[in-house]
Amino acid sequence: MRNFLRNLRLPGSKPNPYPRGRVGAPSRPAPTRGLPARREPARAWSLGPAERPRTRQAPALQIPWRRIGFVSGGVLVAGLLTYGTAWLLTSDALRVRQVDVVGAQVVDPAAVAAASGVGNDSMLTLNLAEVETAIAATLPAVKSVTVTREWPQGVRVEVIEHQAWGYWQVAGQLLVVDVEGHVLEASRPAPADAPTIVEVAAPRDLREGTVGDPDTVKMVARLLADGVFERNGVRATGFIFKRDRGLTVLADGAPAAVFGDSSNYEFKVQALEAVLSQLRTSDAGSPQVAEIDLRFGRNVVMR
Repeated sequence: MRNFLRNLRLPGSKPNPYPRGRVGAPSRPAPTRGLPARREPARAWSLGPAERPRTRQAPALQIPWRRIGFVSGGVLVAGLLTYGTAWLLTSDALRVRQVDVVGAQVVDPAAVAAASGVGNDSMLTLNLAEVETAIAATLPAVKSVTVTREWPQGVRVEVIEHQAWGYWQVAGQLLVVDVEGHVLEASRPAPADAPTIVEVAAPRDLREGTVGDPDTVKMVARLLADGVFERNGVRATGFIFKRDRGLTVLADGAPAAVFGDSSNYEFKVQALEAVLSQLRTSDAGSPQVAEIDLRFGRNVVMR
């Protein structure tokens, strides 16, 4: 029968931590009725060597062989590249031994090679732009120059020389000019039938060194290239230039034509052809025209 008064305690009293058995000892469970008590098997004891304490081993050192290999390989490659570059720069394997000059007719090829100054220079450090500038500055007959490498030990220098177009005469001096009107110190010779432009210069112009006029040279070259005088049955015999009135063309059997400058070139040529055609069909008793002034646009003046 269940005891309901077991948990009953008086006011102020503490509960017994060991309600069953002696004080301080844990209670044993009551054996089950009708069943034998369970016994623990007897523990067997035997004598033997004592177990040695295990010592804690330090972790094994891991060497990064792959990283060391990559670093060593990079250092080796960099060293080989540095050594190879130094060898190429200092050895004679890639040094200029031959200079080929092409296009020189007036200039001596030996002078071009000497002006280049590339003898025994390294092909790797050769500055082609500086070589071209040095040749053009040293030889006045050279208009332009192109320098290229020819591996492993050669340099090719292609020269374009100045070509004389005609002559500019002033104060007893005969100057050589090109088609652009530039005065040339040295150049290929002008053609046998090259024109001569005579400048009637004032003493002040001579003192100031104002000689030549590129616009006049270009205009004369264009008149001759277009065949303006030939198709009108006129032969130009002289070209006169003055600072105050420009170009005047003298012709055989026709009035002189004053062009001035090259502005309104097409209109001036058409006006000249119209006047020459009108003069050819005019009566023999008409006044003679010595000069056709084309400088004033539609107001063509005949004198």
